[in-house]
Amino acid sequence: MAAVEVAGLPEGAADELVVLYFENRRRSGGGPVRSWRRRGARARLLFESPEDAARVLARGGHALQGAPLTVRAAAPRDFGKLLLRGLRARSGPALLELYVERLLAGRGGARFALHRSPAGDQALVQLPAPLGEAEFLALAERVRDQPLEEAGLELDWVEQTDSLLVGCRGDSGPLSQDLLELYFESKRSGGGPVQGVRLLRGGTRAIVSFQDPAVAERVLQRPHQLQGACLEVGPYYDFLEPAEDEASAAEAGASPEGGGASSLCVPLPEAALRCLLESALVLQELRGSVPECTLHLEEAGLCISGGDAAHRQQLQERVQEALRGAVQEHLPFSTRVLGFLQQQDVAARLAERLVGQGLGACYVPAQEEVLVVALKPSVARQAASFLGSVLASFSLPLSEGQLLALTSPRWAQEQERLRCCLVHLAESGAHLEGLTLSELQQENLARLTAFLQDSMPDETVVALEAGTLRYLQLYHQELLAALASVTLLPLEGADVTGFRLSGEARACQAAAELLQSLREAIHTQTVTLQLPGISRFLLDGRGQAVVQDLERRFRCVVGLERVHWSPVLVQHELEMSQVPLALSCRRDSLPGPAQPEALHGVAGKQSNANMEIKSLLSALRPASVAAPAAEEEAWALGSSNVEEVEDLYTAPEQDAAAAAPLARQEEAGLGDRPTAEAEEAELLLAIQQSMDSARREEEELQRAQELSLRSYRQETEQAASPDAALQAVLSMSLEDVLQGAHSAQLVVCSAAEGDVALLTQELEAALQALLREETVHNEALCSLPPLCLEYLTHLEHKHAVRISLSGATATVRGFADYPVAATRDLALLLTRLLRAEVARGSRGVCWVHWDSSGRGSPTPYSAEATALLEQAWGQGHKRVDVFFDEKPFTIDFERMEEYDLGHARTLPIGRTEPPAASPAAQAGDEVKLLLLPESSEEFQQTVRCFYGTLEDFHNKIRIIKVEKVLHPLLYQQYLLKRAAMEKACGHQEVERILYHGTTEQASREICQFGFNRSFCGRNATRYGQGVYFAVQAFVSAHEQYSPSSWDGNKYIFVTRTLVGSYTTGREEMRAPPLQEGDAALRRYDSVVDSLERPSIFVIFNDTQAYPQYLITCQWSKRR
Repeated sequence: MAAVEVAGLPEGAADELVVLYFENRRRSGGGPVRSWRRRGARARLLFESPEDAARVLARGGHALQGAPLTVRAAAPRDFGKLLLRGLRARSGPALLELYVERLLAGRGGARFALHRSPAGDQALVQLPAPLGEAEFLALAERVRDQPLEEAGLELDWVEQTDSLLVGCRGDSGPLSQDLLELYFESKRSGGGPVQGVRLLRGGTRAIVSFQDPAVAERVLQRPHQLQGACLEVGPYYDFLEPAEDEASAAEAGASPEGGGASSLCVPLPEAALRCLLESALVLQELRGSVPECTLHLEEAGLCISGGDAAHRQQLQERVQEALRGAVQEHLPFSTRVLGFLQQQDVAARLAERLVGQGLGACYVPAQEEVLVVALKPSVARQAASFLGSVLASFSLPLSEGQLLALTSPRWAQEQERLRCCLVHLAESGAHLEGLTLSELQQENLARLTAFLQDSMPDETVVALEAGTLRYLQLYHQELLAALASVTLLPLEGADVTGFRLSGEARACQAAAELLQSLREAIHTQTVTLQLPGISRFLLDGRGQAVVQDLERRFRCVVGLERVHWSPVLVQHELEMSQVPLALSCRRDSLPGPAQPEALHGVAGKQSNANMEIKSLLSALRPASVAAPAAEEEAWALGSSNVEEVEDLYTAPEQDAAAAAPLARQEEAGLGDRPTAEAEEAELLLAIQQSMDSARREEEELQRAQELSLRSYRQETEQAASPDAALQAVLSMSLEDVLQGAHSAQLVVCSAAEGDVALLTQELEAALQALLREETVHNEALCSLPPLCLEYLTHLEHKHAVRISLSGATATVRGFADYPVAATRDLALLLTRLLRAEVARGSRGVCWVHWDSSGRGSPTPYSAEATALLEQAWGQGHKRVDVFFDEKPFTIDFERMEEYDLGHARTLPIGRTEPPAASPAAQAGDEVKLLLLPESSEEFQQTVRCFYGTLEDFHNKIRIIKVEKVLHPLLYQQYLLKRAAMEKACGHQEVERILYHGTTEQASREICQFGFNRSFCGRNATRYGQGVYFAVQAFVSAHEQYSPSSWDGNKYIFVTRTLVGSYTTGREEMRAPPLQEGDAALRRYDSVVDSLERPSIFVIFNDTQAYPQYLITCQWSKRR
């Protein structure tokens, strides 16, 4: 059942606050409320979910504004009863009965019972048979259309009641609580277990509550008689409870008028006797022998009516005799106790307790004592003893804060609300002294304690996000202004934001609850925008104007507290000087530090004769550095590497493996450099030397192994150097700063979730329209040195722009005038660059260097380094500072030496001009997208697997085309990575077919460059900052991952992904974690969302995935 009934609601509690409390799952355990209605301190709430109602009922205690609430399951609707509301009090019962008969005329003259409220504005109609829902709605419509005495009425339904209103017909005396409970639990009444019996004032009526509402309904259907008197039994609701003076009025009756029976009056000169005769027990005792007459108290005295004259005379004599024998007990009390007993509520409560004890007596406070008046001495003594037992005094200690609570204006109101209690501050001021009745002591102590706790001066902080705080200030000003009982101070500091509430503890708590409810009613969503320099622009006045305009249009708040951008405070080293710069290039035609290893790797693929030729040439080289054969060999070796391209996507462990096929391609491009005669002679001599003893071969092999081991150690030492680690950390930190400049997290606060989506679309469109783009074309951009590339990154941070290089063109994108300023700085840099044009086929000048001993084969410089040195040589420079392989070097042309500044090493260099020019390098394979025919098996198999994992989207997605990606370089890198991973993982399956959804622009970049992990975080970083792939195409088809382009197309890649060994990912991961218990300190190959059943894979190495197919699809129209 989803309905609950709440009792004990505070009078000042707003209806909206009650609903918000029970919709707050944290406070009450509830949820969304479908409907509710309130009647005074009671309310009935219907939850949308039965689970919410069950949680509310299961929670131990509920409190609102400091008042405890009673929550129980609401009784079901009673279809056999109707409630008429809106009646005029003057409408007579006959008129009302005729009105109801006319309403029920269509039910065949059904009999009914009317129970009217004491105020006369409501009437309960009890039907003999229940109504259906359709019949009830029809009757309600008729009631609205048929007013009674020009009063618009309303028909309502009531719940099944578990209580009955019981009264006696005639003058049968007061009811007994125990007797009623025994009777209604007996089979004779048709009742059952009684929950409680409450006697009303006067003792002639009572409210009997059963544990089961069905028992109460069964009792209503029977007539009842107790001790020879007929009982009037009717349903009880709070609006039917008689007024406090109704019972006594019914007892007293009315004097006959006109020519009816006469009455006698017994004067009562003493106030104590008049007080005694106000007790119904005393009146019943006085007329016990003459039941035909009636006694009632009037201003003139005790009136006797009814019966004949003889009986009235007899009763008068008995009354006078009894009053003459009345007994008075004198009980001395302090002035404080006497004042307490003079309170009206105390006197009334004591009178009720005396009736409940069956004592016909009364208490009359005097100046220094209390008179206990009774008709009999024994009764007077019992009443005196009873008074001593019911009086209870108490003391309540006070803290400093609670003492201040007594100065509150509510303290006087709280004293009036205490039941039968007199309380004041002790002379010492350390505690409260109180006097009450023993039965109410705990209740009054609890109320006083609660008041002191709630009314103490208090201060609390309601923490709110900055956006939520501003939303409340803008759109809930009236509600905040209505909290007059507390002082609201907005907090907008860096450490905490929200409201500081000052005032009484209870008021602060109520205000805090209201603010918490308002906060939970506000829909808050974080929106991430990825645009160049978005953070700086939003913090700029121009960006804030755009945001504020949208805030006014959508009546929401866009919080920028998570947007951070700080200007660059330090200059880059290139900005401190205007000295011309030399472009960076590779030092050697083969990788410099690993030259012996590379030569050894190539030699393993060649014949032994080629190795011996190189050894022979090295041995026969004259001491002069300008030897023709050495120069020609150096020229040939240098030319073979002119077209090497730096691989940004190959994992480090693949470099050595990728070197072999690259070397084979270079060998194919080598031409004949020396003259035919010299080459023939050298070849014959090399062949002759190759036929020497096996000892020479072993020596050469051992020397190559030693060189390879030395190169490996050098690389290991360089990789472990602290400078390299520090540089990596600084580079990573700068990347984070740039990522923050191009990414902004906005906290949007609105009344509805749909408003956030519309606002986001409008904001993105407005910002896209404000983006500017500047381009710079310069050939020097093709080979910028590392220092210049760092300067470009510095410019991105300095101006909050994004600079992308494509060949000789630099594209600068950003907002406002940011790209213009960045372009100006970039142009100044380009004017300082010393650029070398690489001659291809025209001049074959070659620069080489030897090791420090001057022995061995010469190592040629790379084509770029050769061109740079040749340009400086031709311009007559004596020396030039350059960057080789990102390391500083100085070339001295006078001494023909190279100085390695990092290692403090000097090497001899040489220059030669071979007769033949080097041929053009072979162009790399072209990247292609091959459209698959729909009739092909490859197309059918791809589509079948794609649709097989679409789940609910199977009938909502239609495929436009399937293209196969042909990228030889990426595929070669992928195969090398797979071979390395298979070797490391053993027999474990390392490859999976997965899916990756993306945008149209990103799909073209992926086809050209593969999956670049530097763009991670565009859609998700929950399991790590890498590239995400889904096992099911259903995930990639969501708009979040593959948003539709302007023409409705969606782009999803079918990828071959190397997942290898994997573990569970975390948001902060930038690389897979180390494998536990692995002595080799190997890392996992990927991470997943779940080890038991992974649905998401994340890789951190760009060569671990190959985009095999690109599926272009659209949402179907019947979506």
